[in-house]
Amino acid sequence: MLEPQSVNLGNLLLALSDAVDLAAPSIASHQMRTAYVVWQLGIAAELPPEELTSLFTAALFHDIGALTVEEKMALHAFEVVDPDRHCVLGESVFLQSPLLAPAAPIVRQHHTPWRGSPEVPSGAVESASQMLFLADLVERLIDRGTYILHQSAGITGAIAAQSGEAIDPDVVDLFMSVSNREDFWLDLTSSRLHSLLLRSGPLHSREIELPTMFSIADVFRAIIDFRSRFTATHTAGVSEAAVTLCELLGFTRTETTAMEVAGCFHDLGKLAVPERILEKPGRLTDDEFAIMRQHTYITYTILNSVGGLGRIPEWAAFHHEKLDGSGYPFHAGERRIDIGARILAVADIFTALAEDRPYREGMQKDGIVKILLEQADRNQLDRGVVALGLDNHDVLRERVMNRQAQALEQYKKLYAGYGRRAAVERTGSGSLDTR
Repeated sequence: MLEPQSVNLGNLLLALSDAVDLAAPSIASHQMRTAYVVWQLGIAAELPPEELTSLFTAALFHDIGALTVEEKMALHAFEVVDPDRHCVLGESVFLQSPLLAPAAPIVRQHHTPWRGSPEVPSGAVESASQMLFLADLVERLIDRGTYILHQSAGITGAIAAQSGEAIDPDVVDLFMSVSNREDFWLDLTSSRLHSLLLRSGPLHSREIELPTMFSIADVFRAIIDFRSRFTATHTAGVSEAAVTLCELLGFTRTETTAMEVAGCFHDLGKLAVPERILEKPGRLTDDEFAIMRQHTYITYTILNSVGGLGRIPEWAAFHHEKLDGSGYPFHAGERRIDIGARILAVADIFTALAEDRPYREGMQKDGIVKILLEQADRNQLDRGVVALGLDNHDVLRERVMNRQAQALEQYKKLYAGYGRRAAVERTGSGSLDTR
């Protein structure tokens, strides 16, 4: 069904960076633009390829520890926030993936001012974090409503004023050497920046296989879920339910891993959904639900822009589609919905029904059976997949609960100690709407 795949790492990380910054138009592409600046600084500094790759990767996700829209916007607008908190969280998240881990120390220090002692030689991490410090500052200084060449001199002056204070003078000198070119500023603010970085950036020729892709997907599973205490274990449960159904159906290990990746990414589009909707402890209004319905579309468009993923974009994004065409956002219908997407749809609903919510406890077997069979009888869910899940209900539920318990421990470890929402004893699907 699904041959082993390889994916261009640059394409994958650029797409995911774009997804993280979808939360508000005022910060769109902030991390990608910051990555462009550090790329140019790294070239000027003649960094070795592996160091430039780590710096570029750190820049693409340097704000990943700022989970809420409000925190991201406050950081971007220089409002009073605790920058160290999202740096600590970002480092912890990076350490979850062997591929991202080398960049973790850079993320941790990217808001740390220069030590201010030219007599103390800078290490590679400190120098890289200073480049990221400067690049982040440059991008935040840009007025998006003003033509870039009308403000570039002012931005350059603001950076120069920080030389020897917050920023290492050597890093400022690097910036001065690249910022005197008009093409630097025009590329930085170009609508084609994604294409430029994809074609020529530090990761343009690197390919990764499916298992490595999963390590990145699992990081994003945490980022997606941990934005809200109500969804802190939802994606972990959906992914485990889908994997269990795949195994029961005799999928190969490669196919099952692909499903695990799809499960981790299935709610990627929720990064663009406001917290007031994700955090709502009850049924959504029609207007709120209209906003929620974009999340599967965004999931599809982000993943579909990455070549080599096979059916993973559809598996991930079709979990609210129905066989009778009544789902969203594509109203795909049974001819377009393949077995992988049918599995993930059942896994999503099964997990949502079994989870505790703020306003009700998770359903027991009888309630889950009733709802799943009703949707199967209406030709909304695949009857065979539903029957398989219900025949193995106890195994399925036990595996989902065990995986969600692991995710809850991760949530507590990463976030409870840094002023985040208190970890909860039992989490549920929040405002997830199965209409």
